[in-house]
Amino acid sequence: MNNSFEFNPYEALKSIIQITSVHTGNDFIKVTAEEIKKLFKADLVYICKSLNFNPTTFVEILYATETGLPKQAELVGNPCQLVYKNSIVKINKEVRDTFKSIRETNFQSYYGVPITNDKNECIGHIAIYSNKARELPTELDDIAVIYARKIEVETKRLALEVENVRIRKELETLAISDNLTNLYNRRHFQKMSNDIFAQVKRDIVIATLSYLDLDDFKLINDSHGHDGGDIVLKDFSKILIKESREGMDYLFRVGGEEFCIISLNTSLDYSVKHLERIMTSTSNFFSKTKFNKITLSIGIVEFNKKFDNYNQIITLADKKMYKAKKLGKNNIVM
Repeated sequence: MNNSFEFNPYEALKSIIQITSVHTGNDFIKVTAEEIKKLFKADLVYICKSLNFNPTTFVEILYATETGLPKQAELVGNPCQLVYKNSIVKINKEVRDTFKSIRETNFQSYYGVPITNDKNECIGHIAIYSNKARELPTELDDIAVIYARKIEVETKRLALEVENVRIRKELETLAISDNLTNLYNRRHFQKMSNDIFAQVKRDIVIATLSYLDLDDFKLINDSHGHDGGDIVLKDFSKILIKESREGMDYLFRVGGEEFCIISLNTSLDYSVKHLERIMTSTSNFFSKTKFNKITLSIGIVEFNKKFDNYNQIITLADKKMYKAKKLGKNNIVM
């Protein structure tokens, strides 16, 4: 066995300090693995976190110094499984002959370091493989433990960042969404109308605005209560989503029973056909329910540079919607 292994504790500690002061997040995990590979003169290093516990049988590989490894790995038949007894594992020789999961490799020695949390529970590990049979000096254990602690702290911070991003996105979604229907709300409608009008002014897009109102909605609330009205609004919103094109038709609930659709890069004729499909789907759906007389009055206009501002477009679409009601409801006015 080749027992020679040059090791400089000062350089090792300097490397740790540099990594922790300059790198964060996923970049920290990557650089740490590469530094460990150099320090331990290894052929493969990967850093994992546990996917299940008591016992841990599956892990996620956060970063590996070689490509081609699976994102998730099973520990059965692998020397890494021994690390989850919460201790450093050293196998100096013949590791590939002992563990069937690495039998097709050239690995001769293995060094595994547990990553533990504040409760001293093993929540992941560092796996260090070498193609040489060798015995590592015990001084490396302290360095390995320091690396493991730094990884635990950084992964905890990274998980917190991911959770904060998720919460922020949820709050952003809530700020622009209608609570009942999950469509965009009036505030976002105003902002998007302004943005689209500015793009129309610069000849970047063409767009139409459709203003939809559920006819005689007050009668539904009077006959079936507000719970019944909410059911109609939610079901109608699902129809709008089903009949619309993602990324081109933007759907808004702007009032009690009032909805708007902004359709990008869409002609007036196409929008009318789109609205006719919505009217047919709405009638077909509700005809099979106790709310069997649901119809729509709709006004539709093009975003046009002749207007002074987007509010004039919204006002005109609203007026056309009311004209559709005066003409007997269940109608579209262009």
